[in-house]
Amino acid sequence: MDPSPVDVAIVGGGPAGAGAAWRLARAGARVVLLDGSHPREKACGGGLTGRALDLVRGAIDPLALPGVAIDEAGFEQGPQALTMPLGPGRPGRPRLVILPRQTFDGALLDAAVAAGARLVPARVRRVARESGAWTVSTAQHTFRADWLLGADGAASLVRRTVHEPFARADLSIATGYYAHGQSSSRISLAFPGTPGGYLWSFPRPDHLAVGACAQADDTSAAALRAMVSEWIGRHAPGASRLEPYSWPIPSLRVQTLRREPPSGDGWMLLGDAGGMVDPITREGIYFALASAELAAASLAGPDAGGAYADRVRQTIHPELIRAARLKTQFFRPRFTALLLRALRVSPSIRLVMADLIAGEQPYHGLRRRLLRTGEWRLAIRMVTGT
Repeated sequence: MDPSPVDVAIVGGGPAGAGAAWRLARAGARVVLLDGSHPREKACGGGLTGRALDLVRGAIDPLALPGVAIDEAGFEQGPQALTMPLGPGRPGRPRLVILPRQTFDGALLDAAVAAGARLVPARVRRVARESGAWTVSTAQHTFRADWLLGADGAASLVRRTVHEPFARADLSIATGYYAHGQSSSRISLAFPGTPGGYLWSFPRPDHLAVGACAQADDTSAAALRAMVSEWIGRHAPGASRLEPYSWPIPSLRVQTLRREPPSGDGWMLLGDAGGMVDPITREGIYFALASAELAAASLAGPDAGGAYADRVRQTIHPELIRAARLKTQFFRPRFTALLLRALRVSPSIRLVMADLIAGEQPYHGLRRRLLRTGEWRLAIRMVTGT
């Protein structure tokens, strides 16, 4: 049987893939979206910032989905602990909402299909460049596409085919438990010092997603999971059932980001497959949705591959490079202790941190804004790491 012709084949149906499929199909492109994993959860807090919410409003109403609007954030470093209100968001838009990934990703996938994308619920076994087009094959289907979009996560088959897999030093381990039978209206973040990462507890409607992440070359899944178990024992002892999870997350170094190719001959890498994840927070939903928007806009014009690479390097990569530079300092115990002290004594710095958590304060301009808070000594120590 001859391959079915399409304009764009998208491998991976998470926020990046489904978001791109929705935008492209709505614009009239023939799109096939290949993903055999749905419905599924992911090892992810599921936090959608305000700027992420803005990128999906045309496709879905995320606030109509069963989620939790976050009122406050808790920070913990050893015996030090602090609870900080996040403050109000814009009218009709919370600063941060937590949604199960199965719910959010499924709704975005449904929107892509409703817009005209064809969903093939199967695992892609092979992608190959042949006679100026892409052949994409599952066990039962083969498609011939002008463009191939890799949105298939950290272990991306598309990435391995067109470029190279991520080095271990550019990956984080995320692991933990869904703690069923408890929930909350706040997020909790704890900084262990060693390894250089953090623990989170994000509430879902009927459970907590509690996990920890750190660089893959700095720890092990077993060590992180033991830390999570200890935290659950202290903070959520009433959990009725613990459901384990683990997931790799890109966390790229500065030098990797500088040489990272977003696109090439008939292909683009989106979201996690392109390493578009905040190296500090490991938040990737916003960048997945943003890369989907950039890909769709680029495919609508000439030199789509070059246009996409330029847009990614002008908008997404600079933000990730700033975070990668800050990451080593950020997770030092001395810095996190200073951060907790600053949050405790300074309303101005609390507002900056609340905006950072909500995605309304990018890393660009963060140093300047801290210095303008009026808390000169604290701000200077925070931006210099002394």
